[in-house]
Amino acid sequence: MRNVLMALAAAALVAAAFFLPEQLSLLEDQQLLDRPNIVQQEEREGFAESMQLQVAEKLLLMRSATVSRMELGDGVVQGFYDMGTQETTLLTATYEESANEQKVGAAWLKTATDEELERFSQEQKALWEGRLAEVRRELRTLQGMGGLPALWSADSQLEFIGLGDLLYMDTASQMSFQVYRMSLNGAPYSINLTVDIQSGRILAFQLDWDGGMDLDWGFRGAAGFGGAWRDYWGMDSVKSDWYGDYNRSILEETCSTTQINGDYTAHGQISFTYDSQSIPVSLECWAMEKEIKLGSLMWNLLQGRSAGALPA
Repeated sequence: MRNVLMALAAAALVAAAFFLPEQLSLLEDQQLLDRPNIVQQEEREGFAESMQLQVAEKLLLMRSATVSRMELGDGVVQGFYDMGTQETTLLTATYEESANEQKVGAAWLKTATDEELERFSQEQKALWEGRLAEVRRELRTLQGMGGLPALWSADSQLEFIGLGDLLYMDTASQMSFQVYRMSLNGAPYSINLTVDIQSGRILAFQLDWDGGMDLDWGFRGAAGFGGAWRDYWGMDSVKSDWYGDYNRSILEETCSTTQINGDYTAHGQISFTYDSQSIPVSLECWAMEKEIKLGSLMWNLLQGRSAGALPA
């Protein structure tokens, strides 16, 4: 009899091990559906960065044929930053819906109280103020390394716009990572950035400017550009001939070339290696010479130039 009871107890434990987690999971899912709420930023980051990919690995993933992008829908913040006083003025913080109609946040918005909406607005402002400080630091780092030209003067006032996040997910490997996008504007420059949330590294940019002048890279020109991005992204190497005449003209002579050829577009690339894999990164420019003199430099934009759009 004792053996029979022990056998029944063991069978019950085995059954519980198989079926109880599933039941608990179903119960938890039902509770989430019954009490919709917005997924918090920290939870998103924990999911997106579960594999703790290196920056170079994320750049590889962006080029995968099986990668997909998902607009997460998040707060949109506008404001100003005074480079002289280093003061930030945040003007607005609103919520924009994701293209995904099943987003739980939509239900929350319809039932949120004024206090909850105000708290959400303040949280978004704090989030983007921190991101603005992060972006300023990364821009200074890249300029010091030679990865960006001189931009604004020390007393410039910049308008910034922070937009929602993107999730990159590879359907084959299930690896994923999350980025945010930001625009900084102050005459004569406007730069649109894609930034890796986990590392804070800038992954892509589109730099637009007016006035018909070439970019100011300093006395060495753009000779440090390839090496700067190799080190910044943690690549193993950059192809030795990256600073040939064609790429050099894209970086240094975008506007002056229009004086010879008129409106000008060029598509180049710089190849890096990481873990024995080649990572070609697009380098493009665009310039208009006629009534309105404009120039644009695009780095790692996977879908080319899109007027007014942030890099993908």
